[in-house]
Amino acid sequence: MRSVLTIMVLCATACTHADRPRITPAELRTTTWDKITQRAKGTTVNFAMWAGDEERNRYFRSTIAETLLRQYNINLHLVPIADTADAINKMLNEKGAGKSHDGSLDMVWVNGENFRTAKQANLLWGPFAEALPNIRFYDAESRARDFGTSIEGYEAPWQKAQFVMAYDTARAAEPPRSIDALQAWIKAHPGRFTYVAPPDFTGSAFLRHILLHFGGYSPRFQSGFDAQLYKESAEATIQYLTGIKPYLWRRGETYPATLKDLDRLFANNEVDFAMSYGPSFASTRIARGEFPSTVRTFVFDRGTIGNYSYLAIPFNAANPEGALVAINHLISVEQALGLSRALENPFPIPLGSLSPEDRQKAQALPRGPATLSNEELAAHFANEPDAGYLTRLEQDWLEKVLRQ
Repeated sequence: MRSVLTIMVLCATACTHADRPRITPAELRTTTWDKITQRAKGTTVNFAMWAGDEERNRYFRSTIAETLLRQYNINLHLVPIADTADAINKMLNEKGAGKSHDGSLDMVWVNGENFRTAKQANLLWGPFAEALPNIRFYDAESRARDFGTSIEGYEAPWQKAQFVMAYDTARAAEPPRSIDALQAWIKAHPGRFTYVAPPDFTGSAFLRHILLHFGGYSPRFQSGFDAQLYKESAEATIQYLTGIKPYLWRRGETYPATLKDLDRLFANNEVDFAMSYGPSFASTRIARGEFPSTVRTFVFDRGTIGNYSYLAIPFNAANPEGALVAINHLISVEQALGLSRALENPFPIPLGSLSPEDRQKAQALPRGPATLSNEELAAHFANEPDAGYLTRLEQDWLEKVLRQ
């Protein structure tokens, strides 16, 4: 009897949520949210998150983790990744190994081509997003398509980003505000411009602005991959990129490998522009003493690319209940305000879906000296083209620009 009791005690203390039946997507449709939160109590959520921003990492390890533990008794375990593709590859490997349950990840920060890859390979648990109570705050467009890929409830919108460029007003009174004006500026100032080498997501976004420009910002870019549209716009894009190459930093023989490298060149006055998907990045760098206080950001007159990033659940998540509760918490108004306040992230929820009190809080969020207003960013927001364009353009850049 003692041995049996010992085994029972050991199991009670050592067995994890992976040892109990997990909820299925079909059951989600008929299970109350209260039951899901009850089943999530005492569990651990393994969250695969890009680890390139230490300030963000600290915020999640402290504020987010502490709030999830206090409010829901959920332990958040961050699984740092250098690139979202690493998480997708982990899921692919587990699927190939036949690991259909008890996966190593419960939640993934994903968007764009990585979401498309995961969805096409049946790597995602769901659909689930429309069952989340807080999904109601997000507009139909952010819930429908991600880089042209139909979402169908397999991910929930979370954070919002928009491409901006930074310049120093002490060096240039007025930046070039169009693709054509930028080309003229680069040729008039040899060696003073560069961009991050694709497939870095910001470097790749810079290329897509040129593609959109030569494609006339056509709405066809968001309706699946159009081979004819790509042919028409890519030829001029490659000509543009090869044309400016001799005038780039180090004559285009090499490119910064990361955003940090580009930031360093800009801060050291080796180049005159930096760029980022984070509209507040320059204000953050000023606050850290990395950029001079005279730095400001701008967007192109025709617009700069913006998008949402999303939260998804792997097909073999050991703890989908915990992931559901954690995701619902992260897309809440409370956390959107907190993340925007702590990291100066763009506020992702349309103001029209907020209560008067929360709308006032969102409008009162602090904005750094180099950060454009939400109104100006929204007025110059350009939708991401379908992920198929990204893949083709990166390949063409590698073969026809970098290697030439």
